[in-house]
Amino acid sequence: MPSLPSSGPLGALLFVRPDIADIQRRLAAYLGTQVAYLHLLASGWETIVFEFSLSAYSSRVRELPAGRALVLRFYQGSRAADKGNREAAIMRLLADINYPVPQPYLFESDPEPLGAPFLIMERIAGRPLFTVSNFPQAFKTFSMGFVGFVRAQVRLHSLRANGRLALVNLPQTCTSTNVSSPMPLLERVFRTIEERIQQGPLPGLRGALSSLRCRAARYSPAPSALVHMDYHPQNVMVNGFRVSGVLDWVNADCGDRHLCAATTAVILSSTAMEQPRWMGENIAGNALRALFASLYLPLYHAAAPMELERFRFAQGVAALLRLSMFGMMRTRGPESAGFRPEAIENVTPSVVRLLSRYASHKAGVPVSI
Repeated sequence: MPSLPSSGPLGALLFVRPDIADIQRRLAAYLGTQVAYLHLLASGWETIVFEFSLSAYSSRVRELPAGRALVLRFYQGSRAADKGNREAAIMRLLADINYPVPQPYLFESDPEPLGAPFLIMERIAGRPLFTVSNFPQAFKTFSMGFVGFVRAQVRLHSLRANGRLALVNLPQTCTSTNVSSPMPLLERVFRTIEERIQQGPLPGLRGALSSLRCRAARYSPAPSALVHMDYHPQNVMVNGFRVSGVLDWVNADCGDRHLCAATTAVILSSTAMEQPRWMGENIAGNALRALFASLYLPLYHAAAPMELERFRFAQGVAALLRLSMFGMMRTRGPESAGFRPEAIENVTPSVVRLLSRYASHKAGVPVSI
């Protein structure tokens, strides 16, 4: 698989000090038309995202609209092309049945044109369900959009059951040389955690993994659904009460919906931030996390009843998967988990404490990283 160039104006520096003018020039050359503007839109754990617009139609991709805002998303890491290919394929499937995702126009796996694999997609309206703006605005946006947030996830999980989506040859996540894609998602998740425990090394997670593996037979096999596996308020765009788009399908797969819902519950319960202070590990932050988690499960369960014992088991698995990822980031660096170097700033002592307590409670075994 091609890796990022180590020299030149983009390459390894693309995700640290992006040269906006050079990216704009190279994008224009690739698309065969003038790029009216390009500016940084956002940067996350895995990627950096730009907004741009074309002055005229592209000679390479005729369906690209001119004069409208578009998004350029780069993919980083040793499996960048796999991530981009999986995300683009899933978004095309969902866009075709009018599920709220940005319309993907082009995925380029070759890093040569812009320095890394990239996806060009629609720029959707709205704002993330959770933003770190002032508290009144953030709380208003969250309160208005939270029911829609849950309903959109329930709708996603129902697509295969109602016959609207055929998941044939869907690219899968949680795979490696020792974790093959034909395995069920739960088994691939367990093997991914095992690999991380060995590679970290992360001996403080072995007991929890053993405990969860002993209980797994009760919950296997499970009905399979399309699962996002990173569904949280910063990946869902809302316009008032309506979800306008679900983002970041890099971890999407086919598996038990309880595991996807459990991942959401884990993130809602354990995300702490140094800034703003009201989302920290303090009275205000703890109250908000408890509120988010207490709202989520009843809303989801009312819309799509779950097996609650299966859900609690899945919470332990999801928490351990996330904690093993944080452990790898700490011991081997963020790049070992496929993230940008800056992502380590999010693995704070507060986040690790909250997640460790959560994982210990759900697995029934003390954990540490």
